[in-house]
Parts: sequence; structure tokens; C-alpha cells
Amino acid sequence: MIRLFPVRFAFFACLVSLLAACQTAQPVAPPQFSAAAYAPLSINARQLEIIDNWAMPMQDPHIEHLLQPTPAQIMTDWASRVLVPAGGSGELILDISKASVIVTDLPPPEKITSLVKDNQDSRVRVELSARLMWLQPVGGQQGTGEIRSEASVTLPETARPVDYDVAIQETILQALALFDAEIRANIAAIDGIILP
Repeated sequence: MIRLFPVRFAFFACLVSLLAACQTAQPVAPPQFSAAAYAPLSINARQLEIIDNWAMPMQDPHIEHLLQPTPAQIMTDWASRVLVPAGGSGELILDISKASVIVTDLPPPEKITSLVKDNQDSRVRVELSARLMWLQPVGGQQGTGEIRSEASVTLPETARPVDYDVAIQETILQALALFDAEIRANIAAIDGIILP
């Protein structure tokens, strides 16, 4: 009598392998900046001027020059969407002084037990800063503010290139969200800058 157990076992093993291969996680696409995610502010000014004064170092550990769009370009798009000139006179100036993305290696852990763990290997840090200036000749109103935000994340030794891409974009968007909240708080403290 022929036993079918080995054949059934082989068939079952092939089926499980096939299903596991079909369920392998697909690479996650890095999130993209969307200006529509931010509510606009009606600013009591006739024009908005955005100045990009961030001189990218163009060397390690800075990587912002390798990104497209750069964090400074994202800040510019954000400002164009959020800081909407709606007055008859005056000027609002956003002077971008820093829009950096830095990737650094973390020191290896000292404990021997860390050799069997997936240790944190790299840190991604995003720093955004700008100076806000509002000049309204009608009534002699003006206001200024220094806006800064920072976000960071660490990645494990097993991180793939796509994991770095995702982490970098997520950290940029996190820093921008903090920057957005900070600038709204600064603007709310300046009398007369927001139109109803």
C-alpha cells in the first residue's frame, strides 16, 4: 500500500510557502508634503515675501541637498499656502534661516547582550527656523517673531534604504507641523495681523 503522507506534506509546505510569499509586505512609499493639509491665514498685508537664506552645507552629515523637494522648498510652499496676503497695504516677510536634515551614526551599545538585538544605528534630525516680520504702515503696526522647530527619529541596524526615505520624509513633515503650530501661536500674539 502506498502512503500519501509525504506527498500531502510536501503539497501543504508548498502551499504555505506560496501564501507567505504573497503576503510579504510591500515597500511603503515615503509620505509627500501636501499644502492642502494646512488651513490658510488671512494676513493684514498686501504682499508676502519669502526669502530663503539657508545656505546648504552640501556635505555630511547634511543631506538636504540630496532631497527633492528640499525642506526649504517645502517651507516655501507651506508659507505660500498658509500666509495669505489679504490686506490693502503692508508686507509680511518670512526669512528662512535654516532647513536642515542631518543623518548621523549612533555609537554602538556597550553591553554584550546588544549583539543579539536589532540596535538603533542612525539618527535623522530635521531643524527648521525662520524670522517672521510684519510691517503695516497704516496705523504704524508691526510685529516680529523667531520661529524654530526640530524633530528626530532613530533607525535600527536592519533599516533598508526605503525605511530611511520614509523616516526622512516623516520627520520633515513632523518638523513642519511643529513649525506651523509655532508660527500660528506667534501670529496670534501680534495685534492686527490676522484679518477676520
